[in-house]
Amino acid sequence: MKLINMLVDGQPRLGILTERGVIDVSAVPSDEKLPVTMMEAVRMGRGKALPLLRKAEALSENYLDEAAVQYAPAVDAPEKILCAGVNYRAHIEETVGSFTPSAVPTIFAKFRNTLAPHRGTVIRNRSSKKHDYEAEIAVVIGRRAAYITRDEAVDYIFGYTLANDISARDLQKATSQWIPGKSCDSFCPLGPCIVTADALDYSTLHLTGYKNGELRQEGWSRDMIHDIPALVSFLSGCCTLEPGDVILTGTPSGVILGRPEGQQDWLQPGDVLTVREDSIGDLTVTVRD
Repeated sequence: MKLINMLVDGQPRLGILTERGVIDVSAVPSDEKLPVTMMEAVRMGRGKALPLLRKAEALSENYLDEAAVQYAPAVDAPEKILCAGVNYRAHIEETVGSFTPSAVPTIFAKFRNTLAPHRGTVIRNRSSKKHDYEAEIAVVIGRRAAYITRDEAVDYIFGYTLANDISARDLQKATSQWIPGKSCDSFCPLGPCIVTADALDYSTLHLTGYKNGELRQEGWSRDMIHDIPALVSFLSGCCTLEPGDVILTGTPSGVILGRPEGQQDWLQPGDVLTVREDSIGDLTVTVRD
């Protein structure tokens, strides 16, 4: 099932994305209490939310035109946004050079101020001159998770979406801590939808990233050094993961930072960035000052 977070009269509403259009769950007549926002559905969990949403899909007779929908970030109120760095070998080679991957993932954080929606904008930070893109698969947690094993991890995932880990490279590299270059306003576009974990095989995802229509990045989830269950398990041993928490899983090669110095075409106002995975869709944003 594909779920979207959208704005209706300025308020977040849960939508079901179908071939006929988008169902506004809050407008479906039902004797049962349906989750009407994305956060309600996530906190309810797949086991309870999906049967209700399937009934809502069967009952609905009204559909919104997807092209007219105003998207919100796929998850608008996560407690935590945790990110895996250098998690694809080719990306390590292009940005760091010779490097032996650690036995544990490299982790940094973003914050809620970084969230931006599909069809939204990324605002360049005025303290930076080197803005970059990073196409990523993102995981949405659906159950409280603490000290879970790798084998248990998938049962704690609500679904998968796409992210663009926008990075101010000069701010990122100004300190040994990456957060200054990763946590600027609008630096985490998230969407367009969440595909629930029962409908997707996390190990076969094909990820691409585009700048102004030009293919810049390409990778497969099987190429991750630390795969999705390993990331979820590791992070659950560092802090309790809550429903709605988001985990960015790393980016493949092709970022601007990895290009030769004379070819580093840092992001400019008007640039259009798209992250694509065929099972999830396209996450597109426009850069502005």
